[in-house]
Amino acid sequence: MFNLSRQEKIVFLIIISALLITFSWKLYSKEKESITIVPTADMGESDIREEKELIDKKICIVHISGAVNQPGVYQLTEGERIIDAVKMAGGEMEKANVDAVNLAAHLYDGQKIVIPFISENKGDEVNQNALANEEVRQHDYSLNSSLLNLNAVTSNKLETLPGIGPALAERILAYRKNHGLFRNIEDIMNVSGIGEKRFESIKEFITVY
Repeated sequence: MFNLSRQEKIVFLIIISALLITFSWKLYSKEKESITIVPTADMGESDIREEKELIDKKICIVHISGAVNQPGVYQLTEGERIIDAVKMAGGEMEKANVDAVNLAAHLYDGQKIVIPFISENKGDEVNQNALANEEVRQHDYSLNSSLLNLNAVTSNKLETLPGIGPALAERILAYRKNHGLFRNIEDIMNVSGIGEKRFESIKEFITVY
């Protein structure tokens, strides 16, 4: 149809190629402007970290009763303190004897917390606090806690620990009776027959509070 010379054909092809390249570049630039590339390192690191921390935290269900405004069962996280549970239960009542409770003690799943009342009759107060403490101790004997509380555990429970027989269990109880509560798990090495090697084998299974 068109009788073009060889030189005209070359010029025509160059023009067509230039037009195609220009069109392609404009199309690419438009698409690039509509896409926002976010570096992986900037994609909500704080959110990811917070979510991971929440996953790592273990749910802790505790029952708090006694001299608190809203006694009941509450969900907290393992590692929080008894004072946190008291606050969640509406705080202590006016006649609460908070000095009878270690508010700084850590919570554990299934724990029963009893906040005793202050009584005008000193004898009644002592009896009431003794009953509250006994209720807590009985709860500690249950399987709700995976660790054995050295300040409340029985002889039979102690015998479930590696290398602890009846005689050694009785020595641990005698030490607790004569010297008072264990302040930390390392204090158990003060009991005759429990050295560093035996302590290393049981330290992952015991606690104090």
